[in-house]
Amino acid sequence: MKIIKKSNSKNTKMNSEWTESAEKNHFWMQWRFYFLVKILQKIKININKKLKIMDLGCGNGILSNQIEERFNVNVDRVDSSIDMLKKNEKVRGKLICYNIGQKISKFKNKYDLIFLFDVIEHVKNDKKFFYDIIYHLKPGGILIINVPSLQIFYSKYDKAVGHLRRYCKKDFDKLIDNKIAQIISVDYWGFFLIPMLFLRKIFLFFFHTNQNNKIVKQGWKASKLLNYFMKKIMKIEINFFNKQIVGTSLMIFIKKNELF
Repeated sequence: MKIIKKSNSKNTKMNSEWTESAEKNHFWMQWRFYFLVKILQKIKININKKLKIMDLGCGNGILSNQIEERFNVNVDRVDSSIDMLKKNEKVRGKLICYNIGQKISKFKNKYDLIFLFDVIEHVKNDKKFFYDIIYHLKPGGILIINVPSLQIFYSKYDKAVGHLRRYCKKDFDKLIDNKIAQIISVDYWGFFLIPMLFLRKIFLFFFHTNQNNKIVKQGWKASKLLNYFMKKIMKIEINFFNKQIVGTSLMIFIKKNELF
C-alpha cells in the first residue's frame, strides 16, 4: 500500500515497547472497541460506506482494522510518522503521512467521521490540536475521542508512554467552544479496570524513571490467563453496566456545528 506523504515525517513519541505489544487480541484493545460499538448503537450513529472516515494518529492501525472489519468500510489512516504507517496491515483506505496542524485546503471539511483514539493526551497544546481537527471535519460531522481518564490514576506508566495528562468530563467543557461544536455523548468506561490501575501505579512506583521500556512492558503486557480473565470481565461490564460514574478511560462524541 502506497503512503501518501503530505508532510515531513517525524519520530513518534509513542514508546516502542507499547507499539510492539499493542495487538488486536489484547483485552484492552477489544474492550475499547466493544464500548465504541455500544455507544454508536446507543446514539444511533450508522457507520456505512457512504461516509468519509479518518483514523487520526492511527499508529499501527488496530482501530482502523477493527472498524473496517466490523462495518465493511474504508478508513483513511492518518499519522505524522511514516514508520508507524508502515506497520499497518490489511489496509482498505488510504495511508496518509500528514501533520493536521498544516491544515491543507484539500482536506478542509472533508470527513464525516474522525476517530481520535488515545492521541490528544500526548499533545502539549490540546486546544489548538482540537481545532486543527475540526478544520478537517464536515459541518455536522462527528469527532469521536478516547482518552485515559482522571488525573488521580496518572503514574510512571503514563509518563513512560508519553501521556501529558489524563482527562475528566469537565476538561472537555473547557476545551470546546459551543459555537463551533457540541458534545453529544460523554461516557466513562473501564470501571472494573480501576483496581488494576491502582495496583499498577503502586507497583511501578519502585521503578526508576529512566526505565521506560521496562515500565511499559510491565504495565501493559498481559499473560494469556490474564487476557482471558479480563475479557470475561469486559463482557460483564459492556453487557450489564449502561452508565458508569467513573472509569479508567473516557469516550466523547462531538458534533461540528452545521454553520461552522
